[in-house]
Amino acid sequence: MLAQTGLEAAFSNIVSNVRASINLQSVQQDVAHNHTGSCEMTTFSDPGNLPNYTLQGVWWVMWLVCVEYVALWWQGARLPVLHDNIISLVHATLYEVTKLFVRGVEYGVYTWVWQHYSILPALDSSLLGLAILVVLIDLVYYWLHRANHEIMLLWAIHQVHHTSQDLTVAVGLRHSPLQRLFAWVFYLPLAVLGVPPNQMLAHSQFNTLYQCWTHTHAIRSIGPLDYIFNCPAHHRVHHGSNLYCLDKNYGGVFILWDRLFGTFQQELPDEEIIYGILTQPDSYNPLYHQVFYLKMALEKARGMSTWRERLSTLVKGPSWMPGSPWTGWDKDKPDIRGCRVYRKVKASSFTHCYVLMHFLAILTLTNLLIAPLSGTPVEVFVYSMVVVVTLGCIGVVYDDPPYTRLVEVMRCSASLLICLFLPPLVTPIILQLLTSLYVLSLTLWLFNPTSMLPHPSTKLDTSSMK
Repeated sequence: MLAQTGLEAAFSNIVSNVRASINLQSVQQDVAHNHTGSCEMTTFSDPGNLPNYTLQGVWWVMWLVCVEYVALWWQGARLPVLHDNIISLVHATLYEVTKLFVRGVEYGVYTWVWQHYSILPALDSSLLGLAILVVLIDLVYYWLHRANHEIMLLWAIHQVHHTSQDLTVAVGLRHSPLQRLFAWVFYLPLAVLGVPPNQMLAHSQFNTLYQCWTHTHAIRSIGPLDYIFNCPAHHRVHHGSNLYCLDKNYGGVFILWDRLFGTFQQELPDEEIIYGILTQPDSYNPLYHQVFYLKMALEKARGMSTWRERLSTLVKGPSWMPGSPWTGWDKDKPDIRGCRVYRKVKASSFTHCYVLMHFLAILTLTNLLIAPLSGTPVEVFVYSMVVVVTLGCIGVVYDDPPYTRLVEVMRCSASLLICLFLPPLVTPIILQLLTSLYVLSLTLWLFNPTSMLPHPSTKLDTSSMK
């Protein structure tokens, strides 16, 4: 057994093994407790190691989005706007690429707690053990999710998941990378209960992937199973801005937690659910989405008269005011019904194709970055910045500010130079495709920019969502 004597040794291992822990393939350990309660480390039973299921899920969700469009068209329902789905997938990719920067800390702290403070033996691979893990992970997720909605500072980050004004399966992977700064803390009790890191990481990913199908209008009900499991009908309520929908239905896999803890709300068939948040961002830039609500939260806190009230503003619910309960009074919250401002971008088909091509290129690069690496840390960092900047620029293209052409010329030029001069982390054929894409894009921006953005600036559409 490889014993570690303290927190410093644990973090030393984090630094030396961070690249392996990033791609989740360093999780090759399992726990075996003897009769005296001591732990020993053994090889993870799956020789294929633990893949990054959620990153793979982005590719599958793209196909599910296509299926969802067909199903909604067949039902005669309103079709979601394409750019909203693309921005949701952009957020999903941004969330995944940040693993390159924080996964070592997330995994390392959990591993250290599990190695030194676990009080129970690891669950076996039986069906009962699997069921217990699913229940434990979802119970932790319920309280994490509830805290995200009922603590202002956490909501200011989690709101990214709710800013889409369409509810589609792509929204299931729309998360803020800033959540990685605190979400792992909620899972530490599982380490004390003896859940090994590989099992926690795998099942937390499965929990996220399960929820993708609950973000849709294409499925109305799953019958009696609605009573036990989270389903589209329950999760539509959770994403609603209607007064009756606020702070309801937090469960990930099971809706039983909401029934047990008093946060369940049935969908009302006679009231249309309006999606988005009460204060929508005025941009499609995913980087702006990460911080705009934090600014609002700090401004609200500064407007309070005492330090106690300022602190309460940040740690209590978004609607809290002095003298109100934790989540505020319902009478003080706007009751959004029927028609609301529905933000659309009048993008051409050519614009959508341009954005999709660059997004698919960056998603491919992200998959290669998360996979086992052969480049230096500097090269990995540079390519990661290419991913982050490109994802931000997708929002710029849809917003179409006056400096769009300049931003895209600079981005495509820099990306082209990286492809030509920086040692590649991709296969030769992918490198050729990326180089061709940047050359073509740069040529169009320089010599025929109107062909790239033949659409007016983003407009507000106040038409009914029905």
